[in-house]
Amino acid sequence: MSKYKNLILNTGLFGLNMVATKLIAFLLVPVYTYYLSTSEFGVTDMAVTVVGLITPVVTLSIADAVVRFIIDDMDRADRYITIGFWMTLIGCLVMTAILPVLDLSIFGGLGQYKPLYAMYFAFSCFFALFSNIARGLNLIIQMTWASILSSLVSAAATWLFIARWSMGATGFFYALCIGNGVGLVFLIGVGRMHRNIHLPRASKDISLLRTMLAYSLPMIPNTIFWWIGNSVNRFFITGMIGIGASGMFAAASKIPNLLNMVSSVFMQAWNLSAFQEFRKKDVSGFFSNVFTLFRAGGALVASLIMLIAYPIAVLLLQKDFLDAWTLIPVLVVAFFFNILAGFYGSVFTSSMKTKQLLVTTALAAATIMIASWLLIPYFGLYGAAIAMMLSNAVMFVSRAVSSRTIIPIQVNWPVFIIEIIVLMVQMLVVMGEVPLYMVWSGVCFALMVMMVAVDMRHVARRMLSMLRGRALRNMQ
Repeated sequence: MSKYKNLILNTGLFGLNMVATKLIAFLLVPVYTYYLSTSEFGVTDMAVTVVGLITPVVTLSIADAVVRFIIDDMDRADRYITIGFWMTLIGCLVMTAILPVLDLSIFGGLGQYKPLYAMYFAFSCFFALFSNIARGLNLIIQMTWASILSSLVSAAATWLFIARWSMGATGFFYALCIGNGVGLVFLIGVGRMHRNIHLPRASKDISLLRTMLAYSLPMIPNTIFWWIGNSVNRFFITGMIGIGASGMFAAASKIPNLLNMVSSVFMQAWNLSAFQEFRKKDVSGFFSNVFTLFRAGGALVASLIMLIAYPIAVLLLQKDFLDAWTLIPVLVVAFFFNILAGFYGSVFTSSMKTKQLLVTTALAAATIMIASWLLIPYFGLYGAAIAMMLSNAVMFVSRAVSSRTIIPIQVNWPVFIIEIIVLMVQMLVVMGEVPLYMVWSGVCFALMVMMVAVDMRHVARRMLSMLRGRALRNMQ
């Protein structure tokens, strides 16, 4: 049972991290939507989106390899950290060299902020790298406090630069750079990670780098395709409707992103447990039990968000942004499929079969590009949301099928299908604002609670059966 205890402990620590980081960012949405124009908000969202796209390309996804290899081979942690540091530095230099690309119209005016974007990119890359190093070294508490400090500083700077000094998008970049910089300095100092960084040694590091790249290189197109599946519709929206519409879509996405915020807490802890437990006995049972709990919790949170979508939108979406609130139900279902696909992704990363991960993500990327191109001209922002939902559903199904040859995850399909149907009905009711839609949404939520209770009973029975089996073996 120690693996479950470690998972719960790490989830608690990452939960504290989420409260201080994601929640603070979420609560800043009213500041952004009140003080920034739709165009400025679109530019800031585009900056975050582009960082997500470019980072794995120029850094060769080395940060993902660093954490995975440190966990497997702690004796050579210094070499993995050194390789990660220098590869990330080279990546930042490459990003600086290609900055003129941001002048293209598809980036919606981001080219006006090239120097600030370059600073934000560098701080973001190194903070992500050293956070991954902390995870690999099991410095979860230190990483949590670094994230808390970074978020608090960013929030204070955001209020100062945007709300008080009216610096617009420029203030947004300054706030993120300062926050990430403070968190980075704290993490390196407290974790004493500077002692793990050395000059590269070609004779010894080349072979390690090759091994790390064999793991990380398939993650590059995978991350790009993942980004396409979640963000490429911003470019379709910008090109077909305008940067203002992209800003409205981004603002509407903030509320459904609550589901991602909650799931990301667990997924960070889960990925560590998946890496550590993959080669141990009964890994299929462990994955199956955890997936059932994760799926049930995700469905319940998704249903709850749809139930309270309008009150939250009134509170957080200011001025013209409120008009986009009916997008929330579709985006909630899209994010639900996304988090399920993310869980199945851990099967491929823990087994180091990242090439198979790439195939499933590519299918999702192709789906959203085709669906966005077909649907946005006719349905506008609703078309973009539906395209995202279809893409994430394709990714989840393809991963669920292809992962069975690695780790067979047992799923109570009748209950799961009913949960999907309930979510889809609730989505249509809320999105269409049918008469008494809040009442009908409440009925759907009550049904979801019942389905989750069935899931919990199923897991409890499996856990009791496992404990009885162990007790009998110990008695023999």
